[in-house]
Amino acid sequence: MTHMRQTRIFFVFLFLLFAGIAAAQDIDLGKGYRKDKTAMKNFAEAEQYFDEGNYLQALPLYRTLLPKYGSNDYLLFRVGICLLYKSDETDSALLYLQRTKKKNPKAADIDLYLAHAYHLNEKYDSAIICLNNFANQKNNSHAKLVEAGRLREYCINAIDLTAHPVDAQITNLGDPVNTENSEYVPVISLDDSVMWFTYCGEASTGGKQSYPGYPDSAGTYFEDVFMTYRDNGKWATPLPLDTTINTNGHDACIGISNDGEHLIIYKDQAGNGDIYLSDLEGFYWDKPVPVGGEVNSPSWEGSAAFSSDMNTIYFASERPGGYGGRDLWMATRDSSGNYTHAKNLGATVNTAFDEDAPFLHPNGTTLIFSSQGHKSMGGYDVFRTELTQVDSTFVKCSDPENLGYPINTPGDDKYFVLGTDGHHGYYSSGKSGGMGQQDIYLVETSFNMTSSNVILLSGMTTLDTMPVAVQIRIQDLLSKLPDVNINSNGVNGKYLITLPQGRHYKVSFMLEGHPQIDTVIAADEIGEMQKMSLNEVFYSDSFLLKNVRPKLIDTVMFHHMNLDSADILLQDPIDYALLMKIYGDSKSPGLYFRVQIAAYNFPEHYNSTPLHELGPIDKIILDDHVTRFTMGKFETLREAEAYKQKIIAAGQTDAFITAEKDGKRYYLKDLIKLHFFQK
Repeated sequence: MTHMRQTRIFFVFLFLLFAGIAAAQDIDLGKGYRKDKTAMKNFAEAEQYFDEGNYLQALPLYRTLLPKYGSNDYLLFRVGICLLYKSDETDSALLYLQRTKKKNPKAADIDLYLAHAYHLNEKYDSAIICLNNFANQKNNSHAKLVEAGRLREYCINAIDLTAHPVDAQITNLGDPVNTENSEYVPVISLDDSVMWFTYCGEASTGGKQSYPGYPDSAGTYFEDVFMTYRDNGKWATPLPLDTTINTNGHDACIGISNDGEHLIIYKDQAGNGDIYLSDLEGFYWDKPVPVGGEVNSPSWEGSAAFSSDMNTIYFASERPGGYGGRDLWMATRDSSGNYTHAKNLGATVNTAFDEDAPFLHPNGTTLIFSSQGHKSMGGYDVFRTELTQVDSTFVKCSDPENLGYPINTPGDDKYFVLGTDGHHGYYSSGKSGGMGQQDIYLVETSFNMTSSNVILLSGMTTLDTMPVAVQIRIQDLLSKLPDVNINSNGVNGKYLITLPQGRHYKVSFMLEGHPQIDTVIAADEIGEMQKMSLNEVFYSDSFLLKNVRPKLIDTVMFHHMNLDSADILLQDPIDYALLMKIYGDSKSPGLYFRVQIAAYNFPEHYNSTPLHELGPIDKIILDDHVTRFTMGKFETLREAEAYKQKIIAAGQTDAFITAEKDGKRYYLKDLIKLHFFQK
């Protein structure tokens, strides 16, 4: 559903309305109509909306006339045409138009309207017959012939696509997300736990309005942003965002950054929409501001998506210089944070028809969008293209691929977002069988993706056991991709980001006044989405002195853990970072630390080849007759930790640290109890 742009200037509306009344006076709907002032007023206003192309505003006015004048052929014809634009009642449109064809075969353009009705009801052969009848008629306008030609293409495409359906499970999200009103433009967090969407209905801010701030019972509901979250696997009752986001104008959510901290908003107060950005401050979104640079223009801009690092924005615009009325463009972020070098994505993606609703998967290459061109089966269909980076400001697009039937239908299918795992997505559609004009649907299929090629990295940062906002820098150690810089949330300490697979990363956590914490993560495999959790804690000196040091000897216990946690688990909730802070640089005569990489009853089964470049590997056989493989020999725990991270980056992700004193092996808890550490 295209973002509404039906803002009307009041005095112009009055002028047009009076003109419509004059024209409507030539039509008599039946007995008593000329004395029915209310009916004449409603009919005149409906005719005016109809002539402007505002069919959904005309429809309820026409319907007020049906109880008294429902036998009038002209009125029923008008209602049938309007119903073509009400996606949940296209079956009724077909019935009305079939009646008109039977009663008046020469009604203006009836074969074309009827072809549209058959097409929307997936009766493509019947639609083509009507189009053939229409083509044989004289005095058809050029515009109508073009319309008929495009509809014929839709029908041919639809016949082919429905003959080769894709294996997809499509589920209406139902109550409480969808209602009898319109819900569309789903936007999801990377972990699929939160959904923002656009709502248009009875709960909209300001109610029905003729234009922002002017209530009008005959007006329309304007768009608002709602959100819902998963509660025990189910979507909770959606709530509107506060008045910082939702106003009397059109406010729609159209995208979100990968870290979930920057919401892309569409706002329209005066007729031409622009793209705005709102930042999350704790639990609340701040006042949206226009995206700086070359994204917004005097023309309409109404949908957008960021790349994972937010350095590129893809957006839809009606500005001059494109291939059709609405095209997809891209712009890149400069050093000042503005998005410049705006470029059209080119003729591979854009057509003479409209393209809209871009979404870039976190893998950075799969671009999903909707188009009325290409091989659409009617209205907007959802397509995908694969991007190849050409330079810092442009990408090359592969030939778009239709996602297929039944994902796409003869109606408008738009705003598709693909889940991080690459196996499910959400989109909005007005297909029959829904709960309202537009509904949000879940789609489950492979989307012809062999893998999602991303790591979903999440975690929490704390200071003295309480959540804290921390700067996080992620550096690619192998391919030298640009650094990624994000912040954890200041209220809950959480962060969320996706990274390309097949690389090693150094993740740095930085909090002013505290030593930087660095961790290396390795993700050599490329395939299904990988989930990694990395929590980091900071402690102040005052907290350590007051709460920790007296308890440390009694609370430390050895625990072998994976990369996502640490090697030492401490209670209360003190952990390995605390031990490192207190004893990381401590030394003791005869005390050394080694990194254990494996333990085998049959040592010949262990392949240590990937680690040979890091140094020699030692074997230790203890009383249990198990052979332990270790590397390195360090005087401090901090040196051993740095070496362990190199080993992990090389692929030995379960490496951990052991200690020895005068040739005897010790757990770290024993070193503390025996006072082997010296401060």
